[in-house]
Amino acid sequence: MKIIVVNQDHSRTRTYSGSGKRVGVLFCCAFLLSMAVGGGAMYAWLTNNQEHMLTSEGVKNWKQVLDTQQQDLGLVRQQAQNQLDALMLRLSELQGRMTRLDALGERLTSKAKLDDGEFDFNEAPALGGPQEFAEAEAAYSKVSLIEAIDQLADQIDNREEQLDLLDNLISSRTLHDDAFLAGLPVRKGWLSSRYGRRTDPFTGKGAWHNGVDFAGKRGSDIISVAAGVVVWSGTRSGFGLLVEVNHGNGYLTRYAHNDENLVKVGDIVTRGQAVAKMGSSGRSTGPHVHFEVLKNGKPQDPSRYIYRASK
Repeated sequence: MKIIVVNQDHSRTRTYSGSGKRVGVLFCCAFLLSMAVGGGAMYAWLTNNQEHMLTSEGVKNWKQVLDTQQQDLGLVRQQAQNQLDALMLRLSELQGRMTRLDALGERLTSKAKLDDGEFDFNEAPALGGPQEFAEAEAAYSKVSLIEAIDQLADQIDNREEQLDLLDNLISSRTLHDDAFLAGLPVRKGWLSSRYGRRTDPFTGKGAWHNGVDFAGKRGSDIISVAAGVVVWSGTRSGFGLLVEVNHGNGYLTRYAHNDENLVKVGDIVTRGQAVAKMGSSGRSTGPHVHFEVLKNGKPQDPSRYIYRASK
């Protein structure tokens, strides 16, 4: 076998001849020499980097790293659990507020006298609409669960404000309607004297009558013609036992000659509530109720109110 060696500049060449056995031995020597050089380099690297060796110190270091990672993982789990607990509490709060809104809605439905079934708070709202394509869905950005809950809370706040305002409006309207003067001051009885000029039953002379009289059975109910607050309940000269009710907006009604008063000053009365029992106290000729209506302190003809329809 011949081996030709050429110089780097190709100016000279050398030829070596030898058997195949000699060439094999030469290659083996070269291989062993490279292994020795590589092993020495590896030994030097391991000597200078002992932390990478599986020694007791290295195992200890790795254990410390694993312990730190386990602590970090436990902290992440605890934070996640805390966030989940907070979300559950938030959902519970929102559910409670939704229950309140449903109850308020049912009450408003009853107050507003809406038809049965028009607003059913026991069923989910009816929804619908055409199907949207994927391109349209891409226009909306995805929101996290927390953001979705916050948006729901904002919507509930807005609905609560609207329902509270509606409740106040309906309540005010109801109070206004209840304070509207209308109807008779008795459940049973008959008109015995009108408003205006008449003959005085005691003197026989002409006199002015500031109210109307309804005669009836002693002890029968005298009722308030509208909602209001009792501002007088007691005896007054000429009237006998008297009840006065302030209805707001300058209106006041009087119920006189009572046998017994059933209310006291400060009581809130409703339309149709019994405030006294019919009698003949004071300047009276028999069981009846003297009924007056005053607006801003001036007597009004009660017939304008007792014969008009209630709201």
